[in-house]
Amino acid sequence: MKKTAKVRKDDRGSRFFSKKRVSKILIFTFFFLYTLFTLFPFYVLFVRTFVGTKHSTDLWLWPPPVEEASLDYQWGNLSVFYNLDFDKVKEDLGIPGDAFIQTRWTLQRIAEEYDIPEQRIQDYFTPYSVFSGWIVLFGDNKFFPALFRTILITALSLVGLNLLSILTGFGLAGLKRLDQKIVFNIYLLSAVIPFMMILLPQYMIVQWLLNLIPGYDVSGSLTRAASQILAIVVLHIKGGALGVMIFTAYISSIPKDLEEAAEIDGATTLQYLRYVLLPLLKIPIASLTIIVLPSLWNDFMGPYIYLDASNTTLLPLIQSYTGTYTTNYQVSFTGIFVSIIPLVLIYILFRNWFIQGAMSGAIKG
Repeated sequence: MKKTAKVRKDDRGSRFFSKKRVSKILIFTFFFLYTLFTLFPFYVLFVRTFVGTKHSTDLWLWPPPVEEASLDYQWGNLSVFYNLDFDKVKEDLGIPGDAFIQTRWTLQRIAEEYDIPEQRIQDYFTPYSVFSGWIVLFGDNKFFPALFRTILITALSLVGLNLLSILTGFGLAGLKRLDQKIVFNIYLLSAVIPFMMILLPQYMIVQWLLNLIPGYDVSGSLTRAASQILAIVVLHIKGGALGVMIFTAYISSIPKDLEEAAEIDGATTLQYLRYVLLPLLKIPIASLTIIVLPSLWNDFMGPYIYLDASNTTLLPLIQSYTGTYTTNYQVSFTGIFVSIIPLVLIYILFRNWFIQGAMSGAIKG
């Protein structure tokens, strides 16, 4: 009897561990498939960076093979479809810089006209069938400055938006006075006004203020570039209803006893904000940053309107590759893919900070 009971107990234990193993496999399979489903759009976008305009309407789940350049290709068509820099191509192929090449000339005729080996021309243009987007984007001397300006504007806007929202939320906390309620309602009202309604008057006001800055009218000057970037940052941080609502609600929930205790200990208002209130604001800072970071990074309208073409950010630069009659889709998809990478890296590097900020109020102690 004892042996029979022991055997039954062992059978139940083995069945339990078998079910547990099956559950783990099912859970792992689910999250693995869910991860693949989540990353699939990024993979498709990456593949599209290698798909040329000729195949842009086809579905590609992997990069297409490299097509050897034909000597029947016309110079004008290549320059349009691949956004070629004439000066650079002439220099690379050994063609005189002042040479005039007609748009209808084929690569065959160019090879004969300037005594260039046919294989050299084919080897030069063949990578463009797949890598045109990467070649054009990273070969453009405007790309890295545009990336730097995007990072700079986003960082300054995040810092300024959080700082002003904290100060405004501290001033409106509690909403006990009539003036506090009026100001808070004005912020709420600004959230429902369509952007296009104020676009023109806002542009006129900004341009009027910028023209007051000495040296702003000098095209290409450092003063003009810095002033335009400052204008974009100010527009990003002005009167943000979302940040004001988040910090006003959160600061209102903090016990008033903390501020009174700080006053008794001789702390000034600024010291209370710096050493007492600011460490308690991880939750709203993380929340606001997570919400507004993509919109700040992907802002197109503001830089497109207020920044010069030589002083622009990533998205307007990518849009500039779009032609009137044709578009190099490889450059567009490559630019979009590259612009997403820094944003993904930021979320990966600071994910612990975001999680700690979001969870710091969920657990006591």
